[in-house]
Amino acid sequence: MIAGMMLLSACGKQIDLAPESIITEKDALTHQKGAEKLLAGVYLSFFDASKGDAYAIPDLTTGVLSSFSPDYATGNLDSRNAAALNIWSNNFKAIGLANVIINKLPEHATFDVALQKQYVAEAKFIRAFSFFNLLKYFGDGALQNKMEGLCVPLRLDAFDGYDGSQNIPRSINSAVYVQIIKDLDDAIIDLKSEFEANVDQHGRATKSAARALASRVSLYKKDYAKVIAYTNEVLTDQGYGLETSITSVFPVNTITSVNVPFSKEIVFGFPVTWNQDVSQYKFHDLYYAYGILTPGATFLASYNAADVRRTGFYVNPQSPFSNLKFSHPNIVDNLMMIRISEVMLNKAEAEAFQNGVTTTAVGLLNTVYRRAFAVGQKPALYTIADFISKEKLIERILQERLWELAFEGHSRFDFIRSGLKPSPQLPENKYAFPIPQREIDITNNLIKQNPGY
Repeated sequence: MIAGMMLLSACGKQIDLAPESIITEKDALTHQKGAEKLLAGVYLSFFDASKGDAYAIPDLTTGVLSSFSPDYATGNLDSRNAAALNIWSNNFKAIGLANVIINKLPEHATFDVALQKQYVAEAKFIRAFSFFNLLKYFGDGALQNKMEGLCVPLRLDAFDGYDGSQNIPRSINSAVYVQIIKDLDDAIIDLKSEFEANVDQHGRATKSAARALASRVSLYKKDYAKVIAYTNEVLTDQGYGLETSITSVFPVNTITSVNVPFSKEIVFGFPVTWNQDVSQYKFHDLYYAYGILTPGATFLASYNAADVRRTGFYVNPQSPFSNLKFSHPNIVDNLMMIRISEVMLNKAEAEAFQNGVTTTAVGLLNTVYRRAFAVGQKPALYTIADFISKEKLIERILQERLWELAFEGHSRFDFIRSGLKPSPQLPENKYAFPIPQREIDITNNLIKQNPGY
């Protein structure tokens, strides 16, 4: 009996120990190398949340891209749609891992405090970006300035086990917007201004990356003064700049292209060509090189005939169904998330809304538009006299945004936030995606479905 009691006591002590194959949060966060690996996992999770369908769906909605499925343009989705579930799950996975660093790193870390703060700031940048992804897809009226509409659960705590009691309902759009901007403003304080290596400078969060993202978020929120303030900071950062030609931003890759450096125009992106992993998780899952997702014919015809983006870049002359913006035969081009040209157009649009037809707004439009033409074929400069109202200038800036950012996952959201129908077939009550039915079921209807589904 005594031996048995001793055995049970020993078992009890063993039960309190983590299995040898499990790394605890404390183990991962105590030392710098472990914390770096966990932060890398946050970036990788965010990459999973941003690639493939999540990147292509906006342009599949508006006809910038065409494919075999019209469902995103018609809203023919239901609450069990796999793409909607993946966008929801992958972004919340990134948020969950970011929360571990944000909430637990200061508790466990024993290395340099300044470096700890930098890692927390990078995690806040990714958490903000992930919540913004979720807001764009699932926020009911979030892109239409309906701030009381339901968005997503605002999960800011790291899980210490799960038993269902931690379930929370969807927060309203205004609360999610406020948290995104708060995370970015907090991150700016402790993020690095620059990294020495090219891949780090453009593939990790910097102060300018956080400000550039904040300018996009503020533009969607229609807070134009903040857009101008954030973009002014980014556009004075000497670490980034507009390339002479857009073909320098998106190099045409061959099967042997690896470790392709980022252009100075990329404020933030994923260095996919640097990933030597041979598994499926290295790919960006955009099958532009194979013509599975093809540029829309009507959209291509909207460009000026001499525009490089139409004549020698977006479409491969040898394969008219393939898109050269992402050209690697192995689907491993670097994935661009924020570019300086977008930051310029953010400022131009905000300037026009805030101050009307100004030389600043028109000048930024000229810079982006004329860059798309070869020397000797550049169109005449726009002047203030070319726009009879600020509405006409904004309309032209939005058109330039559509041309410049094509195939980069913006158009659906730009149409909706601007009061335009992204597709003639898409009803307004389908602008937001359905909340995945699984989330409604496992929370016993605490999480409510969007209207229209």
